[in-house]
Amino acid sequence: MILARLVLAVMLAVHADACLAETRVALVMGNGGYETIGRLRNAANDADLVARSLTDAGFAVTATHDLDEDAMGQAIDTFVTAARTADVAVVYYAGHGIQKDGENYLMPVDAKLSSASAIAREGIALSDLTRGLEQVPISLIFLDACRNNPFAEALLAQSSGNTRSAGLQRGLAVVQTTGDMLVAFATLPNTTAADGEGENSPFARALARNIPFPGIEVSLLMKRVTADVMQETGGTQRPQQLSQMQREFYFVPPHGTNAPAVVEGVNRSLLTVYPPRVDVGQEVSVVADVQPGCTPAFVNVAPSGRVTPVPLSYFKTIAMAGGQTRYEISPGSRYGLVVQEQDEKGANLFGFFCVPQGIENKERKKTLLRALVQNLSDGKEEGQLAEPLQNYFQFRRYVID
Repeated sequence: MILARLVLAVMLAVHADACLAETRVALVMGNGGYETIGRLRNAANDADLVARSLTDAGFAVTATHDLDEDAMGQAIDTFVTAARTADVAVVYYAGHGIQKDGENYLMPVDAKLSSASAIAREGIALSDLTRGLEQVPISLIFLDACRNNPFAEALLAQSSGNTRSAGLQRGLAVVQTTGDMLVAFATLPNTTAADGEGENSPFARALARNIPFPGIEVSLLMKRVTADVMQETGGTQRPQQLSQMQREFYFVPPHGTNAPAVVEGVNRSLLTVYPPRVDVGQEVSVVADVQPGCTPAFVNVAPSGRVTPVPLSYFKTIAMAGGQTRYEISPGSRYGLVVQEQDEKGANLFGFFCVPQGIENKERKKTLLRALVQNLSDGKEEGQLAEPLQNYFQFRRYVID
């Protein structure tokens, strides 16, 4: 399974807790096929990526691409109506967004923006959406909508030469939130966000990667998203969240089906993989925030029981708060994880165990691996291995189609 370049496919199958009583709905919009104001290569990909993560977190997702003004308005109206009976409503938008006179507008793909006054006529006011979701118990809005817009830049250049301002600025403006509503921007107000060098924007990639983490409250999740985006962009893009939320919200609850065990005396580890399903030729990412004091050994366990080690040298490592260490393989990295035709199809397990002292001894290593495989065969995918090798392990199921 490991060739000159590592060949491995992994997926974290995250399911909402079967006992969740919440009604969760989400609207995901990706506008990239603009007719006039500058096409965006990654907006549709970003919408698909986030939609998959939300679906796996138990949301009924409506995912849409390249909406003109009528279709975009209809999609929002329909969603707001459905959200009135929901417990949690999420909106993710990838595409062009412009502010004028302190108001934010999301741009349909048929917008022409021939003048500054056309913005309000041709755009969808963000305030209409926020007002429509005010009565939902918890609402979350994620705006990956501050991407560089050549037509907006031209309008800005025109207005800067006038004695009277056209009320235009780059990026999006700060919004007022009410109730238990969170509005997250891909970047700071009055600045632009990256569309991304690969197939996704930095914000979409970070959001989709962090949604599956169990037991992470949304405000903390956004801190992780911010750290990931700043890391990827070299500090040039910093997401911002605006919220007056008093309730806690978890995309994946602390005690859900896939919640990790709490390890006495240390911060628990968190493991995730995205996108949620992979085929031959697709590349996926692995992120493991490993507890302090643990030197992890990563392995893949195929449906046949074959164990394949994944060397630590293949992972990028980042020191995290609280003493954790993040081990990460992202798309486009030196040792990308790409599914090959010869990889075993079906349900696999990917994860790590903390290496105990004396693991260099071959017999102890065999004993450890036998204990690990036995635990996995018994359906125990994380916890402590039995004596005499007490050490923590954590695995996640994935499927190669």
